[in-house]
Amino acid sequence: MYDYEYIRVEQPEPGIAVMSFIRPEKLNSWSREVFNDMLNFFRLLKTDDETKVLIIRGEGDRAFCTGADFNSLFPGEGDRDSVEKSFAFQEELRELIVSVHEAKQIIITAAHGYAVGGGFFLTMASDIRLIADDVKFSCPLLKMSMSCGDLGCAYMLPRLIGDGVARDILLTGRYMFADEAMSLGYASGCYPLSELDNAAMEKARVLAGYSSEALRYSKQLLNMMESVGDLDTAIKIENRNQQLVKAFNKEKRNK
Repeated sequence: MYDYEYIRVEQPEPGIAVMSFIRPEKLNSWSREVFNDMLNFFRLLKTDDETKVLIIRGEGDRAFCTGADFNSLFPGEGDRDSVEKSFAFQEELRELIVSVHEAKQIIITAAHGYAVGGGFFLTMASDIRLIADDVKFSCPLLKMSMSCGDLGCAYMLPRLIGDGVARDILLTGRYMFADEAMSLGYASGCYPLSELDNAAMEKARVLAGYSSEALRYSKQLLNMMESVGDLDTAIKIENRNQQLVKAFNKEKRNK
């Protein structure tokens, strides 16, 4: 079902897919070809009712993903400074990150080494973040004379680790290493690199054992809670989702 040239997508077990960045010589950065494959994959994933969990990982031992390869994405002289071309690409990036965040599948990112720029933002948009003990998260945009807010990071990171630390990381461009990521609750598991893939698969197996509808509506519920302003509304949404899942499960049993 999934056959791409610039990323690898495997389905090792029922209900589980693994997407790998396969450009380790370029720190798994996104060329135009890589980005197109990713975007097409997530568009197709919207219609996939069999996959419950997606693991995103990077090949090689140096990097999970370092985001956009600007030399590849904007090869022509002046392309990077073209407002029209830059904005068009930013809209595609927006579609990708929103697709990750709103996917009906549970997204696990298994990050090691450099997780920089778009690679960092991709982990923010995921549901579960597992890391290797050598991981280095960073948003270096200000160092590139760009605004620190990109791909929703200024929205997502403060909600994940708190406003103060998020501002420090985004404004200075410094690294957040594994120990800080764990202490802030950004990641839920830290492993030696040699154990990271197995840990991600074990987590995926647990999730894949649950009902597709229960997973889907649980993720939808958690996403909706980001904009809920009071407890009463939150409980009403929870009640709605419980009844939807019960209805789906009953329909399945009666088939």
